[in-house]
Amino acid sequence: MSQRYKVFFNDCLLSISSPADAICGVCKEIISKPDRTNVAELISMFETSGVYNYCVCCENPEAFFSVFASFYTIIEAAGGIVRHPSGKYLFIKRFGKWDLPKGKIEMGESPAMAALREVNEECGIGNLNLLNELPSTYHTYKLEGTRVLKKTWWFAMDYVGEFNTKPQLEEGISEATWLVPSQFDMVLENSYRSIAELIGDVSWNSADPASD
Repeated sequence: MSQRYKVFFNDCLLSISSPADAICGVCKEIISKPDRTNVAELISMFETSGVYNYCVCCENPEAFFSVFASFYTIIEAAGGIVRHPSGKYLFIKRFGKWDLPKGKIEMGESPAMAALREVNEECGIGNLNLLNELPSTYHTYKLEGTRVLKKTWWFAMDYVGEFNTKPQLEEGISEATWLVPSQFDMVLENSYRSIAELIGDVSWNSADPASD
């Protein structure tokens, strides 16, 4: 199976995949060979039109994404989906929206190391056990006129300990709390689309250390 990509422009989603592996089910555009001209036109459309879903299919999604990424300054971040043996999961509320703990990767860190550090710093919990890597997310924004593409690496983790958390207030985090899957609808009603898509993509049982 070839690589598939989901890139978010605010709440707009650009899906990039092969025709046989289309993420959205229906390709709105088929590109046989990506070049900078047609990729630039696609980027411009997303920045101005507000299209909610757009699916591009090409025989080599990796090549298309490489051209796409060349228009951006790349920033990498990492975060975690943390499960407690009780079946609860760790969420944060940052600037009034539900989110998952994550942050920028520092110099010399691997994505996994950064994910563990960020969960510890943003939620005040340690002794985390790294399980497996989850699908990465991508989103774009402009910073002082410069296009930025942020890749966030995600990891499944487990935590055996008290439910006590300490939200990192200086990072705009007002809550760090444990929720059961039946409460996820509350999260989805007030979160970012990239987080909602990640929650929808993850098989919560298979990512869990205590699903037996």
